[in-house]
This record gives sequence, C-alpha cells and structure tokens, in this order.
Amino acid sequence: MENFVVALDGPAGSGKSSISKMVADRLGFIHIDTGAMYRAVTLEALRRNIQIDREEEYSFLKDTSIVYENGNIYLNGENVNEEIRSEEVTNHVSTSCKFKTVRDQMVRYQRKSASLGKILMDGRDIGTVVLPNADLKIFLTASPEVRAKRRFEELAEKHIDVTYDVILEEIKMRDYKDSHREIAPLQQAKDAILIDTSNLTKEEVCDRIVNLINERLKKMENFTMEDLDLSQARLKVGDVVDGVVVQIEDNVIYLDIKSFTEGEMYLDHYTRDPEVTTFKGLVHIDDVIRCEVSKIQEEKIYLSRLNQLSYEAFQKVLQAKENNEKIEVVVRKEVPTKGYQVEYSGNRLFMPLSQSPKEVKINQKLVVAILETEEKRKTAIVSRKAVEQEELQKLKDEELEKISVGDVVSGEVVKIEKFGAFLRVGHLQGLLRIGQLSHTYTSDIASVLHVGDSLEVQVISKENGKLQFSRKVLLDTPFNAYIKTVKVGQTVKGKVVNKLPYGLFIELADHVKGLLHSSEYSHNPNDNYNSFVKINDEIECAILAIDPEKERISLSRKALMDNPWERVTAKVGDQVEVTVKTVLESGLNVETLGVDGFIPASEVLTKDQPGNFKEYYNVSDKAMAEIIEIKPSEWRLKLSIRKVKEQEERRSYEKYLNEKDEAITIGDCFKDVLK
Repeated sequence: MENFVVALDGPAGSGKSSISKMVADRLGFIHIDTGAMYRAVTLEALRRNIQIDREEEYSFLKDTSIVYENGNIYLNGENVNEEIRSEEVTNHVSTSCKFKTVRDQMVRYQRKSASLGKILMDGRDIGTVVLPNADLKIFLTASPEVRAKRRFEELAEKHIDVTYDVILEEIKMRDYKDSHREIAPLQQAKDAILIDTSNLTKEEVCDRIVNLINERLKKMENFTMEDLDLSQARLKVGDVVDGVVVQIEDNVIYLDIKSFTEGEMYLDHYTRDPEVTTFKGLVHIDDVIRCEVSKIQEEKIYLSRLNQLSYEAFQKVLQAKENNEKIEVVVRKEVPTKGYQVEYSGNRLFMPLSQSPKEVKINQKLVVAILETEEKRKTAIVSRKAVEQEELQKLKDEELEKISVGDVVSGEVVKIEKFGAFLRVGHLQGLLRIGQLSHTYTSDIASVLHVGDSLEVQVISKENGKLQFSRKVLLDTPFNAYIKTVKVGQTVKGKVVNKLPYGLFIELADHVKGLLHSSEYSHNPNDNYNSFVKINDEIECAILAIDPEKERISLSRKALMDNPWERVTAKVGDQVEVTVKTVLESGLNVETLGVDGFIPASEVLTKDQPGNFKEYYNVSDKAMAEIIEIKPSEWRLKLSIRKVKEQEERRSYEKYLNEKDEAITIGDCFKDVLK
C-alpha cells in the first residue's frame, strides 16, 4: 500500500520516540516525533523569555519554523535535537502544549506531514486528535518507576547530575498535567492497542509493533467486498463517504458508496451555482466524489456535496492562511458599523470595516487576505486592505528599484514637520530635511513650503528603502548667483561685518562676503583703518579677483583712490614751497607737491632764532623747505626750513668773501650794519 498511517501514543518516558524510530527504520516508514515539535516550541518560548503560562504570549508561532526531517528537529533552520532534551524544556513542555493556539498550529503541521506515504507518528494525542482515522493505533505505557529509571539512566549517560527521586516526581507530575489538561488530554483511543513496556526490552517492543503493522497491512491488502459486514457498515446521516459515479442523468447521479445500496445525489445538492442545469458534461463515470449522507429513507441513501464543499473550501481557507495566500470572496451583506459578510464557497467570512476598501458593493468580488481563522465555526476574518497594501508595496518596490541616487524628480509636499517636509513621488514618499531646502539657513520650513506645493528635488539617498531629497543641490549657491552679476574691476558697495588684523570682511550680498585686505585699503601704508572704520560702515571697493572654486572674492579700496605720490619726482636736496597744515609739539605737518610732509621741530629754526618754533608759524603759513628724506613707497617726506635759512645766510657771507679787486677791511664787512 502507498498510504498507511500508524498513530503511537503514550505518557512521557514510555519509549515512544526511540521505539518509533526503530520501527520506522526497520519498515522504511517515515517517523514523525511530535513530542520533539512541542519541545521545540517550548525551547523557543524559553529563549524569548516569555511568560510561558500565558497563551497570548505564543503569537510568535506564526513567524516560527519547526520542521521534523530525517530524525532531526529544526527550529528556524537550527538543529536543536540536544537542546530540546534539556531538563528545563522537559519541565515546561506540558505547559506549552496545553494551549489551543499551540496545539492547533502543531496539528496542522502534523496532519499535513501524515497526508502522503507510510507514516509512523508518535505523541500524546495522535490517535485521539491528530489522526483519529489512522490505519493502526498503538498506546505504549509503563509504570512511573520504570519510566523514571529509564530517564535517569539516559541523563546519567550524558553526565547530567540529577537524582532518581526528582525524576520520578517530575514524571508523576507530568502524567497528571498531561491527563488533566483541557485541550487534547492524554488518553488511550478506544480502538488503540495497549502495550505495557515495563518488562519488555526495546527490541521486544519493536518486534511486537512490527508484527502488528504487518498484520494490519496484510489484512487491508486482502480486504474484499465479501468481507464487508453490512450490519456494521450501515451508514448514518452525517457520515462522509467517497462515492464512485456509476450513472448520470440530467438532475441526479448515482454513486457506489460500498453500502447496501447506491447513493443518489441531486443537482441542487451538488452545486449552489444556479447557472448549472445538468450533470451531463459536469461529471463522468468513475469520478470519485466526497460527499455526506443527508438522508436515509425507505432503503434509499441521499447524498449531498454542499457541506463537503463548504468543509473543503474552509480547508482551503486554512491552507491559504497557513501559506499566506489570497482568496476571492463575494460580498453578501453589510453589517452596519462593523463591516461586511463575505462568502467563499459556501463559507460565511467576515471583513471588518477597518479592513474594507472605501467603496463596497453587494455581490462585488474581492481578493482578500486571511487574518484569522476559527475552525470550529468554519469562519475567518479577512482583509482587502492587506491586499491593497501589499499591492501598493509591490508598486513602491518597483518604483524604488528604478530610482537612483542623483536622479532629479518632481515631488508634491504631503506633510510638513519641524525637521523637514515629506514629498510624494509616484507611490513613494521621501524626506526633504530643512537643511537641504536651500543654501541659506531657514528656521521655519512652514514659512517656505506648504502642503500641495510641487518642487523639483534630487535623490541623495535611498538607504534601507528610504528616500531622502535635496533641493539646494539644484540651486546656485548665494556666491555663484552673485558672481553671475559682477565681474573683475567692477565697483561694488558692501557693509563691514568683521574686522581682522589682516583686513576687513565686506558683505556684498546675503551670505556673500569679500575680503578687503589691509594692503588694499589705501595707498598710504600708514593709513590705519582700525582707528576709524566701524562694523556696519558701508565701503565702496573694486573687485580684484574671483575664485569660484574656493568661493572667494578679493576687494580693493585703494584701486578707486588717486595716488598723489605717483606724480612726485622730487629728490633729497630739492627746495620746495610748503604750506603749514597743523602745528604740533613735535613739528609741523605741511603740504607740498600735492602730498603731505613733516618738518621736525629741530628743522624749523636756525640756532640764531630765539624762542619756540610755534611762535614763528601758524596754519596756512607758507615757507621754503629742503627735502631731507623722501620715500614714495612709504608715503614718507621729511623737510627742513632750517637748512634753507642757513643756506641763505651762507650765500650772503659768500658775496663778500668772493670780492678780489681790493682789500676788504672789517669796516667794509659791517658798513651796511653801521649805517
């Protein structure tokens, strides 16, 4: 036989797992240790440090993978054969497996695993709950003392320090918990074969089970209709049977259901579709149809497929939920303020208002996701929004894939926060931070942007699927915008914003500054701008140079000023006329040749002139002076009136000393004075 299922149950320590593995290996069956699956659940619960006695804490199961394969148990892909046998897991597994949430999930896995092939599955409720229709059921047991001894020896071999008395007490407590839990308590199925292993070796137990399996296989293979006891095989209303189509009419088909008579199924019990009007062409001879006995009357058996359709459809709902698949439903009824009742192959499901689309019409077809299922009532909670969100996410992923960093896109402002604005680009949203709005500082982005505004931005990041934009990279900097309006040599005005030892920073426009170096302030190297230039003073300058790469502008004030020293050609020794500008204690400030000069006090009077030099000169007085020092590059000119006076006196003496025709007496020298 291709399919044959053995269910093996029993209390903890009865040897179920080891015996089952031996039998499976000998017969070539697939062994499924359900206890290991529950232990894996318990191990994951302990790892997550949840409150293990609270059912709602086990929501992690929907995201947990537990697979039993080739004798190994894999928890989220990790082989945990050793970990699940720890004392801590053993002490808590009864608590974990008592919850309906846990058992429902495990039962689905176990039934699915047993659907194909020759299966030997062991556990504590396999014959009663998981596989009630198993081909052979066996219940292994042993006294608590024997089971405790086996467990003690097993742990001792692994060098785990524990006492026999402790293990015995734990096994008794485990038996009590397993047999008294509300959901799927440990009990022997009515049709299970009891085997007490207290006084048997593993090999003896294995031999006995192998013989039972072989006997059952042989009996099933040799079974014929003659062996059918009609008194025992008589069907009752509600039984589910597999019928083989033997006759087809327009409105009725006849099925061989291996009973005392053929079953009859009418069209309205085959389908709910009003457009189907005949069986012909719909079914064929030898088709196998699973159906339910709906009525037995006057030696006739009436069959219906409708309940089975609903059951099978709900099994598809359960399977779709497990596989995260979508189903198509039809909207049948509105439930005011709550949502909508929808139908899936005869099953009434519920779509809450919060999970419904904006517009819903009766008889509208919708593809939905399954959020929750309730197997007993054959109903489920479904969601259209989950599908829409998934479809939207798919569109977003596709659009995100097409966008690259550096792309320029157009976005609409959909939300404004203090730190930036969110822009919608297609189905995507991204963040434009306040610092990426412009090159100038903005303290309140809401004063610049408004919801609904459209603007071009550049994608600067798509890390972790999150878009970030920049607007300022598409804009000229204030510097670049300014230099497009000026050129080298042009005269500009600006405001002094900073004074430094090496020069002045001049603000030429918002966020644009130029440097007026101290050497470019004046032709006069002695002109100290710190003495009279103040912050916010306006200064007119010429642009000397522009460096776009470094964003620098060099300015010159002296380029706009006349340099009188360029016209000075005098030299030391030349005599010039000077005009007194100021009289100081140290000397006279004078003007000559269009430039300023200075006559020290020692160079004003001759030694024969009595008194203070200030008694001799006033502002605007003119005099002749000799240049005694001149340095045009330093704007320095020093003069002497004294030297001119002394030269005049010397010339008057020399007039007399140069006469040769006659002798000169003392009287001749002073005759002019004595007159």
